[in-house]
Amino acid sequence: MIKKIITVFLVSVLFVSVFLNKTSNVQASELKENTLRVQNNDDLKVNFNNSEKKKIANDREKIISEIKEKTKTSNESVNTIITETLKKNTQETLNKGIQEEIQTINNDVHKSVELETNIESETFEINKNLSVTFDDNFVIVDEFKESEEREVDENTDDLNLFTFVDNLFFDKAYAATSKKIKNASHSRSIYDTAIKNLKLVTAYIGAEFTYDGKKVTARRTGNYMKTDHVAGILIDIVDKKSAVQKPSSSRRIAYQEGSAILGFTIKGNGLKLQEKYLRVNVESNAKGTITKSSILR
Repeated sequence: MIKKIITVFLVSVLFVSVFLNKTSNVQASELKENTLRVQNNDDLKVNFNNSEKKKIANDREKIISEIKEKTKTSNESVNTIITETLKKNTQETLNKGIQEEIQTINNDVHKSVELETNIESETFEINKNLSVTFDDNFVIVDEFKESEEREVDENTDDLNLFTFVDNLFFDKAYAATSKKIKNASHSRSIYDTAIKNLKLVTAYIGAEFTYDGKKVTARRTGNYMKTDHVAGILIDIVDKKSAVQKPSSSRRIAYQEGSAILGFTIKGNGLKLQEKYLRVNVESNAKGTITKSSILR
């Protein structure tokens, strides 16, 4: 479950929805240089009553219902389906309640503010390869893909002399390769429903795994960590890294990781900063069992 304490990353985004016309871009270097300037922390608690909680729950159920239906009947991409569904269902009760509280502190924008609500995070399984998590105004989408298993097409010209002689004199048939291949990919995207359903950041990793029951190897087939931009907000991706980890001969993990830094100014000052670390993994064992995992903090 994502932490219920959502720090300035959330607050910064919500401020922009109220003061978008008064904001200006800042450079990534300014974000890092000003990190230490934000010293004072305030807790901002947003509590919803039972009636509001019920409306929020209904909004979530409606969104999930539509996503499930569209993924069954539409050929559109998951990103398009999610974005269109969120635009149609704005979670008005949730976003209005948060923004009303945010506006009460807009005169002291130099402080780093932590936001806490009494709405529980929920994860819904759309299908075996797709899940959607609601965490306050964040919507986190996890997508996983796995190909069918196929045989490795190895060239028998690689047979050495000893194998050839052994087969010739002892009438042994050369066994077909036992190696198999699968491809898999995993992505995690974070949307913010308070600003026209902006997709804040996506991390993606794709890999090809070759295995024979005893050993497994892997190579990356695609990897990235990217963001969408909107006027007045800078989301910079730093410390990006992707590689294949080799814990043992029977285990391989391909991953993509990085940190998203968000910042902006209000009335020419009041820089707000937050760094969110995101990592996605795809892993295979020597039998070709592939799993996914991710980290968001």
